Amino acid sequence: METHCIDVFFAFRQYPIHIVTAGSIIPDELNDIMRNRTLQEETERNKDSAVSISLSTNKSYIISLLDRHRSIIEECRRIAQFQESNESYPQPEANQIPDHFLFYAKRGFYSYDCCKVKEDGTAIYRLMAWPEKTQKMNYDLPQFTPKGLKENKILHLPEYIEL
Repeated sequence: METHCIDVFFAFRQYPIHIVTAGSIIPDELNDIMRNRTLQEETERNKDSAVSISLSTNKSYIISLLDRHRSIIEECRRIAQFQESNESYPQPEANQIPDHFLFYAKRGFYSYDCCKVKEDGTAIYRLMAWPEKTQKMNYDLPQFTPKGLKENKILHLPEYIEL
């Protein structure tokens, strides 16, 4: 296993999944940088492939990320004032965090963000945005079963997954 901050694409049963790894360790089966980069580029090139379906987002989690980002910026400003620095810090935009995940959800992916890196370097991923209905996709996605989902019969993907 190796670490990379990359977008990873795979399918679990009929569900197309996109995750942002944030440098966490990913299983060898998904650690094909060229395949993931090719899928990312192909998805970005096919901007017209955005499906007109209803999307859902994890609003409370997104708001908590924005709040955390704002508090970090405020702390940096206080430090800069204390050090008499004139360095400016950007304000987070409301859409800055979810845009990446919405982009992939509009194309039919269930889009997850790394929400916690564990001591062993593996991570827990949290669902950020997803289509209301699973769509048939024309991408060659590798099949992969996240931890704990093998035995379970699920009707919908869970909010949290581990690889």
